[in-house]
Amino acid sequence: MVLFHRILGEFPVDGPQIPLVVLHGLLGSSDNWQSLGLTWAKTRPVILMDQRNHGRSAHQPNHGYPDMVMDLLDTLDHLAVDRADLLGHSMGGKTVMHFANRHPQRCHRLVIADMAPVAYPPHHMPLFDAMAALDLSHYDRRSAVEKDLAESISDPGVLQFLLKGLFRTEAGRFAWRFNLPVLRRHLADMTGLRPLGDIDTPTLAIYGSRSDYVVGRGLKALRQHFSELQVVELDAGHWLHAEKPREFQAAVEGFLGEEETV
Repeated sequence: MVLFHRILGEFPVDGPQIPLVVLHGLLGSSDNWQSLGLTWAKTRPVILMDQRNHGRSAHQPNHGYPDMVMDLLDTLDHLAVDRADLLGHSMGGKTVMHFANRHPQRCHRLVIADMAPVAYPPHHMPLFDAMAALDLSHYDRRSAVEKDLAESISDPGVLQFLLKGLFRTEAGRFAWRFNLPVLRRHLADMTGLRPLGDIDTPTLAIYGSRSDYVVGRGLKALRQHFSELQVVELDAGHWLHAEKPREFQAAVEGFLGEEETV
């Protein structure tokens, strides 16, 4: 399946160039990466993608990493991109790991943001329960949705992150851009352990010291699977690119280096 994508910057007319492809995390979208994407697009083409069942990409009945790897491959083929630098956050981080394991010839470099090849407890269920409990057909104001959702979700940062996925349909009704039933049904698949081989693609792992996704066992697992691994720790939580955008940008640019052509 070809994913909805945004191309920022331009591919040069005098020869091919390695683009930077960015994949968001669970319940996110390409919108979350617009600011950083526009910054990186000043020196290279950047492709922001909505993963299946998110954003403006199609809703599908399945949502596993083999599906997301195939979506990424289909989209790169559609865009005639032979090789790319891949950046993935959270669920997107696992997607690029498994893509590099399956299609190493299509990967130039990897940036994995606050994710590791380990199993996580499916702790997102309260978020899904809170959103599923709202009958959006009864709302005519966004502020009313926010007010009721805040009764179940006290963290203002998480609340605003989820509300980015709220939109009005052509009929004027509110709806979520993410496919809540399918994502909820496949949550254990997304958070569970899927076998990963040895990957020699140059890789940068950026993680938050105040997040439990990588610290400890996650960092150990990354070092076991990625032979060309560099690590950067930021004083941040799981959404480190939003909490520390300048530091995150600097880490990515320092790893990717100068604009390269092939």
